[in-house]
Formats: sequence, structure tokens, C-alpha cells
Amino acid sequence: MSSKPQKSYATTDAINAMTEGVNLCFDKAERFFGNVFQRSACNFKQRGRAAGTAHLQKNEIRFNYFMYQQNPFEFISTVVPHEVAHIVVFQIYGSTVKPHGKEWRAVMMKVYGIKPDRTHTFDTPPPKETYLYHCDCQQHDFTKQRHARVLRGVEYVCKNCKSPLKFILTPQ
Repeated sequence: MSSKPQKSYATTDAINAMTEGVNLCFDKAERFFGNVFQRSACNFKQRGRAAGTAHLQKNEIRFNYFMYQQNPFEFISTVVPHEVAHIVVFQIYGSTVKPHGKEWRAVMMKVYGIKPDRTHTFDTPPPKETYLYHCDCQQHDFTKQRHARVLRGVEYVCKNCKSPLKFILTPQ
């Protein structure tokens, strides 16, 4: 018997709630700007530590179902406007503005009435494999991706003691 966690798939209700949240955010932006925006496709394809990602060129927003499940109301109230604001800013200003720059912050505050925040408070899924590293003051868990970067020559330094991180253990 496998101890691998079961993969959960987004329910129709979750997809509908997310789509409705995205459309309501676009409606607010259209009323505010007196402009019609091209609606983005949205899905639950986002994985890892990010709650959502706006793919500007594709006009697509990806949301993290693992995080959505923790608190759907909070997720739709914070993450959805955050990502739609990226799309709105891109459709108005193009790619010449910073992702979390003054234009994005203004949309968050003036259109959605939300404090512009780049981070979320949702739990993140545990990494599938971890690689143990150490410094002079503690042990660090690296993901497979970060470990691969080290193998390609990237060096990491501890934020606390400023000493280099050294690899000590391969995953079980």
C-alpha cells in the first residue's frame, strides 16, 4: 500500500466560484475605468508555493487548488483580485510596468479596496523530496529544484549567520 498523498481535483463548484470571482473583479475594473477588458481564462493548474499566477501574454490566470481549499472565501477575496489586477494593469499599460509597481498597487487599493500585498498566508504543500543542507547555525531543507540549482553552480547563504549552505543528505 502506498503512502503517497491522494491528488485532489477541483470540484465544479470550486471552478464556478473561482470563475464568478474573476468575473466580478473584471466587472469592478470595467466600472472604475469605463473600459471593457478581455476576460481571462482561469483554472486550478497552479502548483507549489504560489497562490496564483497571471500569465499576461496568454491572458490566463492559474490558481492553486490546495490553497483555495483551506479557505475559499479568503482566497477569492484576496488572491483573485490580486491576479486580476495584474491582467487589468497589463491590458491598460502593457508590459512596461513592474509586476507589483505603482499601477498594480493603485488598482488593488482604488478598484478593489484591498491593501496591496505580494504574499499570502495559506499553507503550502510539503515538497515531494527534500535535500538537507546545513550552515553554521541550523539545518535547511531544499526542494529538488533548489538542489538542482546548486548542482549547476548556484551558491546559497544562510540569512541568519551568512555562512554558505552545504549539502549533507540525499532524500530517502
